[in-house]
Amino acid sequence: MTEEPNKKKKSKLFSVKYCPRCGSTDVFWAQGMPQFWSMWDCRNCSYHGPVILEDGNLAEKLQEDWKQKQ
Repeated sequence: MTEEPNKKKKSKLFSVKYCPRCGSTDVFWAQGMPQFWSMWDCRNCSYHGPVILEDGNLAEKLQEDWKQKQ
């Protein structure tokens, strides 16, 4: 029974990240210069910004909207 809380804790630490513009999981943390420490980049839509999603349901809706716009 002590293993269940640990599993929940791990899943929150390593949750899937989604682009807030297109819903893609092809996002990465921009590194390099210190002023970019909190920036994310999306390889799918070229999004660059500090906001990132962790909600899969919202990401699915964004993916559908993104596909319709293109």
